[in-house]
Amino acid sequence: MNTIKTQATSTQATTQEIYERVSVSSELTFPAAPFPRKYVHSVFNDLQDAVQAMLALLVAGYAASDIHLMTGEHFMEAVARRQTLLSFLFSFDYDVYLQEARRGRFILAVRLSGYEQMNQVRDLVAPYHAHLMKYVDTWTMTELLP
Repeated sequence: MNTIKTQATSTQATTQEIYERVSVSSELTFPAAPFPRKYVHSVFNDLQDAVQAMLALLVAGYAASDIHLMTGEHFMEAVARRQTLLSFLFSFDYDVYLQEARRGRFILAVRLSGYEQMNQVRDLVAPYHAHLMKYVDTWTMTELLP
């Protein structure tokens, strides 16, 4: 998957510089297993806001390989590819994200190395108009309110 391939060195980068160094996934797959578990998922109406949120995550020390941004169209196609009986039984409800994807929104997923990062990710992306934030663990899903 073509994910973010940049390392941010400061929060002083302009939006144009960020656009030049950050890419949105162009492949129609989700991040590697065990996706969607252990990820914070969020929706952005605007690509600029999503890119700014990604920069904030990078500056805070999150690895670029753990941050995945998909266009709405690519998210819908990736979900369609994962819709097997087994994935249905062990996945979370994608309906709310599919509705947002159909509206042309951007879906950001951040892989966590520990449960304690859940609120930190929420606090980092919320200022950039992230909404519908949820942490998906192996057996539970937690709604993250800003």
